[in-house]
Amino acid sequence: MNIRHGLKWFVLGAICGVALLPSPADAAEKKIIMRYSHSSSAMVKEPHHAAALDFKNFVEKATNGKVEVQIYPGSQLGGEERSFQDIQQGVIQIASLAVNNVTVFSPSMGVFDLPYMFTNYDDCYKLIDQNWKEINKRMIDESGNMAVGWLVQGFRVLSNSKHPIRTLGDLKGLKIRVPNNPIMIATFRAWGGEPAPMAWDETFNALQQKVVDGQENPYPVFASNKFEEVQKYITEIHYKMWIGPIVVNAAWLKRQPADVQKAILEGGRIATENNRKMIAEMEAELVTAIKASGVEIVSKPDDEAVWQEKAMSVWPQFYDKIGDISLLDTMMKTLGRSRPQ
Repeated sequence: MNIRHGLKWFVLGAICGVALLPSPADAAEKKIIMRYSHSSSAMVKEPHHAAALDFKNFVEKATNGKVEVQIYPGSQLGGEERSFQDIQQGVIQIASLAVNNVTVFSPSMGVFDLPYMFTNYDDCYKLIDQNWKEINKRMIDESGNMAVGWLVQGFRVLSNSKHPIRTLGDLKGLKIRVPNNPIMIATFRAWGGEPAPMAWDETFNALQQKVVDGQENPYPVFASNKFEEVQKYITEIHYKMWIGPIVVNAAWLKRQPADVQKAILEGGRIATENNRKMIAEMEAELVTAIKASGVEIVSKPDDEAVWQEKAMSVWPQFYDKIGDISLLDTMMKTLGRSRPQ
């Protein structure tokens, strides 16, 4: 037994009034436990959970079991904002969550909430991959946390129970449920719609009882909540993608052995790559299934450019909330665009 290690147990024993000796497990290297929280169900084909499994399988194998990843789905450890705070405080070690729940703690991440920030998957992935380090630098400076992966669930599509939406004029008079998100609310108002901020767990009943006419969410969310039972029309407006980071605490990561750090960073990248492939396949399958259920899908509005122009007109209203907008300018440069003034 190491003399210094034995002395520690002798002192502890004296304090407690009992004889204490280190167990073989205590003497051996301790296993690193990573508690992984997400808000979705524990289904293999659920994007959050699939990413968590990909991360777990890679990291545990890459570290020869030195790291154990314990997955807690369905918000068992608390909601998404809570999970971000718990990572800051070291209560848990990793979580995946919607980026709008990160902006509470890292305002710069609000750039991802801006409508028509990107209008296709290639631009989204290009923007993240080429600016990953800069995004993390900003998130660390503002919150202490960082992203080891980025997940998507697809573009949010607009559904309703009244009629097809082919032009901006077709939105008039329709009450659309939206999250209590100022940018999303402002966007629908700029379109001349009637946004109705509402808690997520109230949404299906509100659609069923005609309290609201429609909602907007990605296809996986539409399908998993059986919205085809209460919604008959979908328009793909491509204004906002569901996107969310896989988050760890930067200081905690830095304290880990080099091989563990490497495995965690690589695990996040692998989860990201697999998620992108999964969403592409899932979206194609879901579109076919949703059409077969009787829902009419409009691939894009006839006047899509008008939707984009009006939505992007709200950007300057939120620059102050985002704070230092140099990150936004960097991202716009990546896409060969400039931000609205």
